Amino acid sequence: MNNEEDKKKPPVNYEHTARLRIVKDVKEQKDGKKPRVNDLKEKKSIKEDASVTASRKPMKMSSIYRKKYTLLAVIVCAVFILAYQFIKVKDVDFAALRSNISKNIDTSELYIGNEQDLRKLYGINQNEIENYVSFAPKSNMDANEILVVKCNSEYSDIVMKKVQGRVDSQSNSFKNYAPDQYKIISSSELKKKGDYIYFVSAKDVNAVDNIIKKSYK
Repeated sequence: MNNEEDKKKPPVNYEHTARLRIVKDVKEQKDGKKPRVNDLKEKKSIKEDASVTASRKPMKMSSIYRKKYTLLAVIVCAVFILAYQFIKVKDVDFAALRSNISKNIDTSELYIGNEQDLRKLYGINQNEIENYVSFAPKSNMDANEILVVKCNSEYSDIVMKKVQGRVDSQSNSFKNYAPDQYKIISSSELKKKGDYIYFVSAKDVNAVDNIIKKSYK
């Protein structure tokens, strides 16, 4: 009997029932009715969870991680310091260079040049350079000469071109009538390193080069 009555009952539409409950809840809120106890408990629980989350302090970094980061920072600093030693341009001690050349190189056919000689031989002006050492030839028939200059940064390329002009002029002069001197000027060395320009025209260029290298501060 009961089974037949159950079969006659229409099936329950749970989705429809849920919608009715939602509509009822919204209507109660509009009418100013008090929310249900379950709703109050749920809201209270959410607030408590938010409060607990906000009150939590950030985890402190463990001592192991602190040590690792400290060690890494020390290594990076050490690498930069070592790299700087290799890439920085050292300064020439010009007083020591002048003295060492005079003591170790045969300068009997040379004299220590001054600013007037720089203008005469190379066309270099005083405002273009910071410091220099010049050993100029006593005779126009001599290809031996030594010049080391530290240029003001904005003039380094200009000074380099002027010295190159001197090399070309001497080469052309000696080529036709002084083969021994032409050989010296042809084997000369002209190079630029940073703001420094080196011109060495001598029988033993390597000997002068070694003296220059030992004259760095």
